[in-house]
Amino acid sequence: MSEYRSYTEQMTVLDGDSDFRRCLKPSALFRYVEQVSADHARAYGMDHAFFRERHNAFLVGKQALRVWRMPGRAEKIDLTTACEVFKKGTMKRLTTITSETGEKLALVDCRWMIVDTETGRILRTPGWTMPDFQNDDLPEELPQIVHKSQPLTAAGERRASYSMCDLNGHINNSLYLDIACDALPQEVVEAAPLSFASIKYHREVPMGQSVQVFYAPSGNGWYLLGRREEHAAFECYLEFGGSVTESLQK
Repeated sequence: MSEYRSYTEQMTVLDGDSDFRRCLKPSALFRYVEQVSADHARAYGMDHAFFRERHNAFLVGKQALRVWRMPGRAEKIDLTTACEVFKKGTMKRLTTITSETGEKLALVDCRWMIVDTETGRILRTPGWTMPDFQNDDLPEELPQIVHKSQPLTAAGERRASYSMCDLNGHINNSLYLDIACDALPQEVVEAAPLSFASIKYHREVPMGQSVQVFYAPSGNGWYLLGRREEHAAFECYLEFGGSVTESLQK
């Protein structure tokens, strides 16, 4: 994305963010992307005070992830993020994850919305602009479709505990991938690493409340649904495949 206005940070995969394969957990990858996105905004003056004064906040409506190789523990990775101008009420943000040698490891396509924190309304466009922050168009994108399926198998209930909630007081967007992977039969996640994910966020799950989780096989992957108070809280579609290189299993 060098030809576009972008922002890059280098991060190191933490041991505590790695799974049994000694690779970065998908939910942790989403958290790293969320962090570089926030740092990008702050680099242009859009910090907490900026949004508080305008009674605005960014919310994630949906996002998709494609993984070619999940980075391993202690591996240094570059995250390069770029965003579009708002179109039809959403802002597309692409974040490319590459290795130190330039190998493309993963891509996250996230669709952000702006909400008025006083009225709770989603705004079609924010009432402000930031020079040189956004791009007119980012041609690359990932499929955002969640492939639904029936019949659903109940996989229990997850409570929005303290450790799962973020600074907004509800389950962090990234952790729905943990909830989804936990809900699937263990042999599914043991057989191969995650290669694709598409997730839609319908309703927040505030701290102290619970979400009921269901799953079903769907095409080449798995459909998962989370319900809060009989309404959809999130839906996602996951595919597993690929391999882990020997050098990253040390």
